[in-house]
Amino acid sequence: MSDWGTYIDRQIRKAMEEGEFDNLPGEGKPLNLDEDESTPDEMRLAFKILHDNDLAPAWIMQGKDLDHKIEELLNRLRRSADSYRAAMDAPNATANTRASAARAWQTAQAKMTASAAKINQEISVYNLKVPAGVTHKIILNIQREISRVMQTQ
Repeated sequence: MSDWGTYIDRQIRKAMEEGEFDNLPGEGKPLNLDEDESTPDEMRLAFKILHDNDLAPAWIMQGKDLDHKIEELLNRLRRSADSYRAAMDAPNATANTRASAARAWQTAQAKMTASAAKINQEISVYNLKVPAGVTHKIILNIQREISRVMQTQ
């Protein structure tokens, strides 16, 4: 398969170099994506109304909300890990300071694990709602993310 991909890439590059894609109709103009030929006729008006009002079907909005929640959780995880490392690596850190930082890090991990479990429940519900052919969201593996953030320096 990769041989075909390489061959096709070479053919496209060759055509571009020879100017075969120059002066095509609509060149330099934005694509008009308002008309989607794959949208059934009976759904076009509904989709147009949603689009014109910056709305989307519920499952799309839920997917965006999940993406936002996941990103927020991962940002909290990175900030907590950075704080933990800074406290542990501080040149003037005492044993008490380090112990306090370790407790705070353990608490943060527990809270984020609980938050990830809630998000994973929402992901499971989302995956049941999306139409056939739409890629499902992957369950968040918080332990892997914790390991990943602790390896990053």
